Amino acid sequence: MSIVTTPVQDAPVRPAFHFTPPAGWMNDPNGLVYFDGEYHLFYQYYPNALVWGPMHWGHAVSRNLMHWEHLDTALFPDQDGMCFSGSAIVDSQDASGLFNGKPGLLAFYTVHRVLDEASNDYVQEQCIAYSTDKGRSWHKYAGNPVISSPGFKDFRDPKVIWHGPSQHWIMALACGQSIRFYRSVNLLDWRLCSEFGAGQGAHTEGPWECPDLFELPLDGGEGSRWVLVVGVGAGEDDWGSFTQYFVGDFDGLEFHNKNAPDQVLLMDHSRDFYAVQSWSDVADGRRLAIAWLSNWLYANQVPSGGWRGSMTLPRELRLEDDGQGARLKQAFVPELDGVLSARAQVMAGRMLGAGEHIRVEGEAGPAFGRMSLVLQDQAQVELCLQQDTYPDLVLSYADGQLAVVHRREGQNGEASFDRFFPHDFSLAVGEGMHLSLEWLCDHGSLEILLQQGSISLTSLSLGSEGGCAPVVAVTQGQCLLESLEHARLCTGDMTAGDLDGLQALA
Repeated sequence: MSIVTTPVQDAPVRPAFHFTPPAGWMNDPNGLVYFDGEYHLFYQYYPNALVWGPMHWGHAVSRNLMHWEHLDTALFPDQDGMCFSGSAIVDSQDASGLFNGKPGLLAFYTVHRVLDEASNDYVQEQCIAYSTDKGRSWHKYAGNPVISSPGFKDFRDPKVIWHGPSQHWIMALACGQSIRFYRSVNLLDWRLCSEFGAGQGAHTEGPWECPDLFELPLDGGEGSRWVLVVGVGAGEDDWGSFTQYFVGDFDGLEFHNKNAPDQVLLMDHSRDFYAVQSWSDVADGRRLAIAWLSNWLYANQVPSGGWRGSMTLPRELRLEDDGQGARLKQAFVPELDGVLSARAQVMAGRMLGAGEHIRVEGEAGPAFGRMSLVLQDQAQVELCLQQDTYPDLVLSYADGQLAVVHRREGQNGEASFDRFFPHDFSLAVGEGMHLSLEWLCDHGSLEILLQQGSISLTSLSLGSEGGCAPVVAVTQGQCLLESLEHARLCTGDMTAGDLDGLQALA
């Protein structure tokens, strides 16, 4: 199947529910923390241009994960350097001594100080900022850095968690092609305890970045497992930056991978899911995460509408034993139900043969859909979810195996964008003829979850107004359409009371 590269001419429409900066450039999510009824989202931010530049921490808050209120920029570059990625926690017991015995917010970030621009020489160190007013103002710690440079360049992106069994705070740090673990009792003084990464998982010419570390119960198994998430920086290839994860044990000192060292587990199998971070201190115990919806191979060339960069919709993570081991599964957060139209298009029990199709009637625009299909032997099905001009997915079933072809087109005259943005790749889904999927179309993006969230496909999708009215077309064999549901995203101005009152998708 060849790709027809459609030129992108118009400035993009701002997404309805995917977070974007008010103006300027945005990349990694930072400092995700829940405190006093608010989800805090910080992000790498350069307000003065539409390309990456001196990094600030932008800031927004939400009470429902769907609607965000922009706040003042939290951290600014200064004589010590730019403010690179990191994390935030609630210091509930004032372990740091910075809050006079009361709870407060602590942000951990990397200061990036350029020494010689001509030689790309720089130093990276770990620093702290703190807030006593629910994140509305921030003060850099007078004792920064709390961890000085160890003598190599790529030393960044601190993720800090509380490890109950060892009664220590743990910091995971990206260090070249590995993750180092530090520990502390007071959040100010840190000691190196171990390093993980050599001979493990995927490596490219780019550095490992943006680690996350958390524990999850194992559905379908016993006990819990620890998950280490790692961003893999773009190399000189056709794929670019991507996100892998490891499942294992963490004892407060070391992480032990439970899979074969060369096993690569991907959080997403498409192109635009990077710098994943999860919220700390979520009141109901859910593990909620978000990612930057872009790829470093073309991020600076994505068409702009006065802002550049967006996040995925927040997702809930869980672990399930699939017979091969513990694997991450993802779901759109249930808060999404509160912004869906109360009436959904529903179809069920339709057998379709070659040459037949079903189209859900309705206007194009941001929408959520859910579908269940059973493909007969040698069947092939095309799904148009985002645009009418080509299928986003081509599903096939042969020799007992399901497969998906995922396509994307688009060009804008920028060499890097035109080379790397279009794609057409195949993905093995697994045994069996049954396939389930959910998808979310917004202005400029398409997020797909297959097989109850076992496979994620997240992509920028340019040149369309949200999503199309879905089309299911059988091009070969037969397919049973077990169910199809489709609901519009309510994009009008809504109060918290309005959101509570909306009915969920049936």
